[in-house]
Amino acid sequence: MKVAEGVHRIDGVRISNAYLVSADDGLLLVDTGIPGNAKRILAFIERLGRRPDELRTIVLTHWHIDHVGSVAGLKRLTGAQVAIHELDAPVLAGRERPAKGRRAMAVITRLFHLRPVSADLRLRDGDRIGGLEVVHVPGHTAGSIVLRRDDGVVFSGDALLGDRHGGIRPPDPGLSLDPDQARASAEKIRALGFRLLLPGHGRPAAARPRPGPSSSQS
Repeated sequence: MKVAEGVHRIDGVRISNAYLVSADDGLLLVDTGIPGNAKRILAFIERLGRRPDELRTIVLTHWHIDHVGSVAGLKRLTGAQVAIHELDAPVLAGRERPAKGRRAMAVITRLFHLRPVSADLRLRDGDRIGGLEVVHVPGHTAGSIVLRRDDGVVFSGDALLGDRHGGIRPPDPGLSLDPDQARASAEKIRALGFRLLLPGHGRPAAARPRPGPSSSQS
């Protein structure tokens, strides 16, 4: 489904959202959903009249399995470069255990046969990739990021979420590494002045104008 100029939310990706972005040098994918979505994502690319080998970059907003689950398969099938913030890269590669939810992550890894992936690109705050600015918004994970396009489109991962009605909701504190930091990052995203929020969960949310100062009549 087209959600903005040059941006599609990929149909049928389970659990979380994945977005396909047309960039100057090909296609860029934001997140991949849980394991098992690789062929679904490639079929969507072909339905748009594009080739799977046009997928040049996969940017992961954070390391959680519902966002990185299909990255190994996509990298194998397309040769795309994988990018993630430098603080989440060691977990993605299997070189570090998560700071929170280690036991659950171990069970999930075995259950889904999740394969570690070494990042080709380690991102930092202020980097640009595929025409998108990287903004570090820690709290949900240490390396959570959002991606901001110059026209006000923001891909927020799980740092700020959407609901079923196009509204905006904060991240779940129970799923965050540091709930206080996650709340602060959510406010940071709101302060970016986005035109359209494309969250990792929920529907896209258009910015709503803030009410102006009330005026009194004499």
